[in-house]
Amino acid sequence: MSRILLVDDDTDMLKLMERWFEKAGYEVYTAVSGRDALLTLETVRPDLVLLDYAMPEMDGLEVLSRIRENEATKDIPALFRTGMEGMETAGIMDGLKPDGVISKAAGKPQLLQAVADILKRG
Repeated sequence: MSRILLVDDDTDMLKLMERWFEKAGYEVYTAVSGRDALLTLETVRPDLVLLDYAMPEMDGLEVLSRIRENEATKDIPALFRTGMEGMETAGIMDGLKPDGVISKAAGKPQLLQAVADILKRG
């Protein structure tokens, strides 16, 4: 069973995604902030981090930067979820090497498929 860390400051969205992934057979961990995500990564090694791009205090870019700087977590695949258009080609994330970017407008099937595709690359 693959483990996923879901990171989103929108608690309603976080609970919804948690149900989607649990029903799809994943072991799910959640974090409501970038800081919580980094604390979770001290004790849990997920197979993928699904990371909200825009969060208060510490945005997704900073979280991914810290994940990539840490020897223990640098190779964990990360998928950004964003409501901002054009992130795939913006070049903003090039140095951080996310494994993908998916729009928040994408529905459940597209999100589950994006995660499955990244985990298959493994």
